[in-house]
Amino acid sequence: MIVIKTIDKHISSDTFSDIYLLYGDENYLKKLYRDRLSQAILKEPLSGNMNYRYYNSGDADPDAIAAQAATAPFFSDTMLIVVEDSGLFKRSSSLAEELENRAEETKIIFIENEVDKRNSLYKYIKANGFVCEINHLNDNDLLSFIAGHLGKSGCMITKRAAIQLINKVGTDMLMLINEMDKLSAYAGDTKQIDIPEVEAVCTTMLSGKIFQMMDYIVSGKRNEAISLYNDLIALKENPSSILYLLTRHLNMLLIMKENIDESDAVCAKKMGVPPFSIKKYRAQQKAYSRAMLLKLIDACVSTDEDFKTGKTDAQMGTLMLIVKLSGDVSKRP
Repeated sequence: MIVIKTIDKHISSDTFSDIYLLYGDENYLKKLYRDRLSQAILKEPLSGNMNYRYYNSGDADPDAIAAQAATAPFFSDTMLIVVEDSGLFKRSSSLAEELENRAEETKIIFIENEVDKRNSLYKYIKANGFVCEINHLNDNDLLSFIAGHLGKSGCMITKRAAIQLINKVGTDMLMLINEMDKLSAYAGDTKQIDIPEVEAVCTTMLSGKIFQMMDYIVSGKRNEAISLYNDLIALKENPSSILYLLTRHLNMLLIMKENIDESDAVCAKKMGVPPFSIKKYRAQQKAYSRAMLLKLIDACVSTDEDFKTGKTDAQMGTLMLIVKLSGDVSKRP
């Protein structure tokens, strides 16, 4: 990602912007660069440091931030302010104007999930600082990240094994790191990781099992779908969580259906999923017409309402929904 490489250059050259805004849906990388920037800018431990201030959603008052930004550091060259999940980029405030009066030694790092690019604070940082959008990595970057992380421990992973790792674990980078650390220990002296190692060590996340369940459902493999559901219940997975993920998955298929002629990158952005998963969504949406997807989503919503009103038991209700979803493929519109 070009913008991340720019931050790397700032850190390596010890030349920083006065204000940073890191936003997007890749939480691991946002926090990683928050911490890397903080350490590089302040050059001192953050804990107990009089020249470090942290604000989050609970105390991110614009006036307090502006007052702190105008305060000179205490026996130091730098005052560092970190503001996280403030919501200031989705509502109006006078902070952009007030930051004009910040002390010359002050550096600020904002960390957000979403921003409104029409927001005055966003525009101010765009003009006077550095804005970095950090979203899910694309296919090549994600595979490079896996190879690089395992390479730190001297391990080599095949491309097919890396793809299988993502299929099992998903694209949450903290989860991937946890599973890769397990793989490194399992590989031992061989330092070689292929599909057998991934299958032996890595835990398939619920979201990955929902993808597998949907593969059974779209193929009309009712018995396999029910068997997988029963396995999940035996593992103490919450039926409501399974229903939520099934509903979300069907909504993703609907978006895919409605944007079938768009590129993988465009579809991934609209769906809020990594590009790596788009090929699977493209394949699965072929099993349904748009009208059928809408009917199935309505069935999911009705099942959820039945849970909440006590009309049906959550476990049995989700099971009956899976039976409905995996009906005769030949009869689907």
